[in-house]
Amino acid sequence: MELSLTELINENLINRKFHGTTKQEVLQEIVRIVNLDNRLDSKDLYYEKILEREEEFTTGVGYGIAIPHAKTKAVIKPTIVILKLSKPIDWESLDGKPVDLVIGLAVPEKEGNNTHLKIISKLSMKLMEEDFRQDLKNAQSDEEVLKLMENIFK
Repeated sequence: MELSLTELINENLINRKFHGTTKQEVLQEIVRIVNLDNRLDSKDLYYEKILEREEEFTTGVGYGIAIPHAKTKAVIKPTIVILKLSKPIDWESLDGKPVDLVIGLAVPEKEGNNTHLKIISKLSMKLMEEDFRQDLKNAQSDEEVLKLMENIFK
């Protein structure tokens, strides 16, 4: 499956001013947003799977960024959610630093590992670039976020 930005993310899946103060609140907001965009069959199952994944190993990748994700039959279509936190929170990140940008992923189980790995791989490569990380964190509009994401999924 070829990844299409318009399929993966839209303005409904972006919250640039989330006021949650815990990892659990952030994960619940990801589930809420994905569900509101009609991309879940079961928000409870998706939440359970995203929690399971987080318990296996932190998704705090460093640089103030976390990428919580789950692949489950509860997901209807591959989805990216972006949350800019109003205050950094502890995420037990690999570099020990708090997180202020969360990129949540929801992938249908039927897509297999290929889609899941493609999204994470493309995101990870781009997030290694400091300019991109800063631009994403400093984006002033949802349109700006979408434009930055376009660079990943061309």
